[in-house]
Amino acid sequence: MASTADATLESAKAKANLWCKSSQRLRIALILALALGIEGLLRSNINMAMVCMVNKTALIEASASDAFRSATAQLASDSFVLNVTAPPSAVPKLEGAKDPQCAQAEETGEQARVYNGDLPWTSREQAMIFTSFYVGGLAVIIPGGLLCEKYGARFVVFWGAVINAVGTVMTPSVAYLLGPYAVMVLRFIMGCGQGILVPCMNVLISCWFPAAEKSTALAISTTGNQFSVIIALFLTAELCQITALGGWAMSFYFYGIFGFVFCALWQCTVTDHPESARVSPDELSYIHGENLHHVMPSAKGGKGKAKPMPWKKILSSPVIWAVALSSFSQAFVTVGIVTYIPQYYKNVLKMKLSSNGVMSALPFVVQLLTKLLFATIADILNKRKICKMTTVTKAFNLIASFGCGICLLLLTRVDCTQSWLAIVLVVTGVGLTSGYIPGYNTSIVCVAPIYTSGIASFCKLLAQIASVASPYMIGSLTKNGQLWEWNLVFYLIAGVLFSTGLFFQISGSSEVQPWAKVEGATGVKQRQEAPLLPNDGTVA
Repeated sequence: MASTADATLESAKAKANLWCKSSQRLRIALILALALGIEGLLRSNINMAMVCMVNKTALIEASASDAFRSATAQLASDSFVLNVTAPPSAVPKLEGAKDPQCAQAEETGEQARVYNGDLPWTSREQAMIFTSFYVGGLAVIIPGGLLCEKYGARFVVFWGAVINAVGTVMTPSVAYLLGPYAVMVLRFIMGCGQGILVPCMNVLISCWFPAAEKSTALAISTTGNQFSVIIALFLTAELCQITALGGWAMSFYFYGIFGFVFCALWQCTVTDHPESARVSPDELSYIHGENLHHVMPSAKGGKGKAKPMPWKKILSSPVIWAVALSSFSQAFVTVGIVTYIPQYYKNVLKMKLSSNGVMSALPFVVQLLTKLLFATIADILNKRKICKMTTVTKAFNLIASFGCGICLLLLTRVDCTQSWLAIVLVVTGVGLTSGYIPGYNTSIVCVAPIYTSGIASFCKLLAQIASVASPYMIGSLTKNGQLWEWNLVFYLIAGVLFSTGLFFQISGSSEVQPWAKVEGATGVKQRQEAPLLPNDGTVA
């Protein structure tokens, strides 16, 4: 009986290949990649646009005025005889001051115009604008999952995308008319709309893909992250220079239109369950056959009763903390780099705007390639059983954490006279972070298969906290855009990478934990809900 069922399943599997033209699973994976791509455009556009939006001259003048008033007050209150030959170190350093080892290249003509916008926003206000988006994502982690369960992934993702498209189109007007704090509120709302995307995508992958294909579905869908960052950073820099189309404001209108088109496409192509789509009998049989003994999640309540989540055991497990802290680390470095790398290239490497767009996008082109390369190598090692899965995950996690950390430490020894070396180090460091995918991200779906959703949510929580902390801390450390300030940033990120990477090497694992094993379930496959990377390319 069992052999007959297995034979039927194998036959269905052969006829329902994921890569065939009629595969509806492939269609879902591609539309999920598009979802991450479009949402990423709406999220990442402002990272490059900000260098065109802010009026640097106004900020320098305001900083000089504040510094003068502060120095005058200090001198007036000094009861001692003033020494008119005070040492240079006593003179306050103004925002925009030039680094002694690498003087700022003078910006004239067209270059000065495109880099100097109309908005006199301080570095603190810019940091809060960047951060507010991720605060919105943090606020909907729990409500997002509940909304997805109640109304279905298709419905919830659609309205989240509408919120982001509308918010993107409104951003230029809000920035000009209402100021930075109104933009913070708008970005917070957009973050709420995008924060519901990941839990809903988890549900779709769980319903549409058998366990054996989840890693592939994950790899396909998350490519949208890299493509979105690549396009947003490169294209926004080009649009900023076209004054006839409105400069930086045009980029928000342009991406907003893409958002509305995606909303229509999503509604026309996505269904919550394979039963309600044009799925062939063989493909449906394969999906259901693989998941026959699993609890199928349902947007309307589900067919099976899930086991209660053992939060005490989860939160007291060193393995879970090793995974979650790696999730924190990946989000911290990725969000920080994707948000602030255009400003590093502008202020430290003195890069022109057109080159800035290309070079800011380049690390994520390489990350896309290394992601596929690392995933392929990991699959070969696991399938051929060359070494244990835990060994594979630890090895790739080590490459990601220590590899990127070393690149950032080396970056502290570079200034604008060695700009190409700086670019190579940034590109290499970001590319190596792809090791997190066959690293800790694989552990998420392996250490406790029946509790994957809870573990993924916990990892997402820590990643979202990192996404909030990273841009705010970097913005606070780089108030003047000086080389020494950026070196502090690189030391900070490297410290996070090394500490979490070392903890994963000590406590990490890909083996099913004793508290997650089901008694009497020997030989029965357990369903693994495949989580998307919490911030693979800064998903909110």
